[in-house]
Amino acid sequence: MSQKKGEVPMDSARPSNKEKGVAVKRVLIIAGVLLGLLLLLVPITLRLLARGPEDNMKDLLTMDVREEDGYLLVAADDPKANLVIYPGALVEAESYLYLADRIARHGVNVHIQRMPFNLAILNRHAFLEYEKEDGLPWYLAGHSLGGASAAYVAENHPGELSGLILLAAYVPAGVDLSETSLPVLTITASRDGVIDRQAFEERKTQLPSTALHRVIEGGNHAQFGYYGSQRGDKEATIRVHEQHALIKAHMVNFILDED
Repeated sequence: MSQKKGEVPMDSARPSNKEKGVAVKRVLIIAGVLLGLLLLLVPITLRLLARGPEDNMKDLLTMDVREEDGYLLVAADDPKANLVIYPGALVEAESYLYLADRIARHGVNVHIQRMPFNLAILNRHAFLEYEKEDGLPWYLAGHSLGGASAAYVAENHPGELSGLILLAAYVPAGVDLSETSLPVLTITASRDGVIDRQAFEERKTQLPSTALHRVIEGGNHAQFGYYGSQRGDKEATIRVHEQHALIKAHMVNFILDED
């Protein structure tokens, strides 16, 4: 077919292999930059979203707090047991120091685990890294999603812990502790607006039949820690100190077998 005067040849309108290569490189560079920004912004965003302790909390502590490798330690004067706490999602370890302080007074060493980006799911097996050579029992507790991660440890390594405590938490789907003899304690709050109550009730069948269930009347989800209010939660009708006193009593009774 003859080419009309002034018409651009069809072959010249198609990009050359060189031009295609340049275009691909540009796309890869842009994608790399965007991925780099994402990897940079996500950790920053997670840190900004994390809930830390209220300003007055540290003034209420009576026990010494030690910063250890990966966790905070509130050591008892005459320890009878050890407790490791997994914080809730996007909650800083410091937010549980008030509870740890009250528990440690009763002879329990309390270790509050720091989590990558404040997400226990990113280091759910942290409990296994503790050196348990003091001859004392070791208990694992977790708040909210921290409790879900603790349940995974209990299922896969039941011999490593003396008991499991779920604070405003339930075992995930697929985790079954019903055939184990592991002591389990659940503590919930009547004004908790965050927990999925239907799932909590349904998942009780995945716990040992001997599991103990305690309810804090008037308490809410956020007051299992000391970090203020939380989106989606209900307003508590008891003060945070009252809720902590009740949580502490249930946990100490369970750990030291004083029920």
